[in-house]
Amino acid sequence: MLRIRDTWIWLANVCLFLVLVFIAPLVSRAQEADPPAENHAEADHAKLTGARMRVPLPINGSVDTNVKKSLQRLLSRLNEGDPRPVVILELDATNAEQTTGSEFERSLSLARFLTSKEAARLKTVAYLKGKIEGHAVLIPLACEQIVMHPDAEIGNAGIDESSISLTMRHAYEEIAGYRNTLPPELALGMLDPNLEIYRVNKRRFVDGPQYEKLKAAGEVATSEKLVDQGKMALFTANELRQDLQLISNISENYRQLATLLEIPENQLTQDLGLERDWKAARFIMDGDISNRMVQRTSLSMQDAIQRGVNFLLIDLHSAGGDPIACENMVNYLLGLPDSVHTVALITDEALANSALIAMACDEIAIAPNAKLGGSGNYVYSHEGRHDLENYLVRISPEANRSWSVWGAMNDPDLEVYQYQRPGTTLSKFLSEREAADLPDAKQWQRGKEITTANEPLQLSGTQALDWGVADSQVTSVAEVSQQYGLPAELEVPKQNWAHRFVEVLASPSLAFFCLFVGVMAMISEFKAPGVGVPGFIAAICFMLFFWSRFLNGTAGWLEAMLFVGGIFFILMELFVLPGFGIFGLGGGLMVITAVVLAMQTFIWPSTDYELEQVPYSLGSVLVIFSGVIAAVIFAKHILPKTPFLNQTMLEAPDEEALEEIRRRETIVDLSHLIGDTGRAMTPLRPSGKAKIGHEIVSVTSDGDMIEQGEKVVVVQVRGNYAIVRSANA
Repeated sequence: MLRIRDTWIWLANVCLFLVLVFIAPLVSRAQEADPPAENHAEADHAKLTGARMRVPLPINGSVDTNVKKSLQRLLSRLNEGDPRPVVILELDATNAEQTTGSEFERSLSLARFLTSKEAARLKTVAYLKGKIEGHAVLIPLACEQIVMHPDAEIGNAGIDESSISLTMRHAYEEIAGYRNTLPPELALGMLDPNLEIYRVNKRRFVDGPQYEKLKAAGEVATSEKLVDQGKMALFTANELRQDLQLISNISENYRQLATLLEIPENQLTQDLGLERDWKAARFIMDGDISNRMVQRTSLSMQDAIQRGVNFLLIDLHSAGGDPIACENMVNYLLGLPDSVHTVALITDEALANSALIAMACDEIAIAPNAKLGGSGNYVYSHEGRHDLENYLVRISPEANRSWSVWGAMNDPDLEVYQYQRPGTTLSKFLSEREAADLPDAKQWQRGKEITTANEPLQLSGTQALDWGVADSQVTSVAEVSQQYGLPAELEVPKQNWAHRFVEVLASPSLAFFCLFVGVMAMISEFKAPGVGVPGFIAAICFMLFFWSRFLNGTAGWLEAMLFVGGIFFILMELFVLPGFGIFGLGGGLMVITAVVLAMQTFIWPSTDYELEQVPYSLGSVLVIFSGVIAAVIFAKHILPKTPFLNQTMLEAPDEEALEEIRRRETIVDLSHLIGDTGRAMTPLRPSGKAKIGHEIVSVTSDGDMIEQGEKVVVVQVRGNYAIVRSANA
């Protein structure tokens, strides 16, 4: 029995071993394929580590209610045990009309919510830009931390009040005392101009009566008056940070702010304060990016903004295009006022330099399978890549985005690495140049390279979201509308008659027509100067031509000045300094150069995209020569037979007229005067006038000087004058 028991024990051990060998890997794979709920929770936590909400100024109407609703919506996304996300409340008073007008009751209501038990699950940070005055000061006082822009100021809380009530004083003491972000005494100094505020022993802040008590008790080692009686306190960012050491940091933009707070940058690009009166419009940019598309889109946006639209959805489907056009669109988007919110929607692809348009938007919404960056319709030359990098460096602070990834999407030579900050979960994707420019560059450690040699970087929608390049995941316009509480069908602005006229005016066909007619009219004016009608038509045509090219983004002051200078030199050659033709040839070359440059955005083609534009440039030269030939034919064969117009130029004389002209121009024959005598009408020294018979003729003495009135005789005739000598000799 003992042997049988041992045998069964041995078989059980073998079975257990087989179970562990064969089943354990399957369990491990199942765990990898379906991670536990805790992992999902951690993923959700990462999405809620930070958020940004803009508090509209001034605080009146329903501003406090809307901000509280946005904060409550954010709180509803938190689960029990979740870490406290950092919520940045942005107060931007860069416009003068935003500094005053905040209502005390509305501001106090929002401040009390921020200090409530409900909001304790959020870590609130006030980010101040501009001059924060009036009762809006209560909001940063109610936050746990204050970060200011270098140009920001805070104070003058009682600027809208004729007198400060006891209720207001208690409210400011209550809010400031709860957080103690700024001492209550300083808060009262901002509110009540009747107070004097002192700093005692470096870290203590007291009012006037308290200061006198401390001084009398001998407890004042050092003191400094911060606020004089009769004035309300107003502090700059440098005073609060460096002198008083009361605020945590100074930050110029969101990138710095995200680093200071250890929050991924993409979590600060999206404004979660969505309870706004959005008036939205959708703009479709489908196909190659051209100057005509950019001009059409920007004009439509400008018209929509004037009609009150403050939410621009840019539906982007493009493989790239003209680099100048892309930069123009980027500059236009970056130049929009802060009150206008822009969102780039990418559901398919935004390749090559078309991706830069998305970079310039406030937010990027992308589908998981969409493509961002990579090879497209335009490839930058080596010099163009250098210029693009400098351009991205310049606009990066304004766009509030890191530039390296966007540069690598168009530059296969740009190397981008993943940088991590040891001890944190923060990571950035930077080139060595951008990493070196970080204010805390030594705190970032370079990791693996994310780019591939000789290939532009291309990200899928999922990668763009994971890396923080894009801000939200959507697959359709409807999802964007749902996310922002917009109507299901967004308005797509249609062109009005003015925009359609500009569109027609910017078309190459009309440009060629204006150029052709202008050259014809100019040649006609040269053949019949002084009339003015052909010259006027030529001026109108050339103005329309350069205006159309300007609207198309290919012409500027250089082309216009070259053209005007060329015409000026041609006129000098024709009417002022006729000679070897240097001014005429030089002026003609200047005119041709101006027209060619007006048809393109480059000097010499270096890419496939630019080569495709060359036929249009050569076509403009062909149009010029065709216009010259047509003008000559018109002036020689058609103009003389056209009623009214035939009076603008002289006709060639017929045979009879030519014979009469030749007869009139024949030299006078004076041979019949030989031997005749007369008298000198003028002194002959040796030439002058003499009266021979009944005729007064030009004469020349044969050598001697003859006085006036002396008798002379004609001895010889040469052409139209006679040779005489004195009859007394």
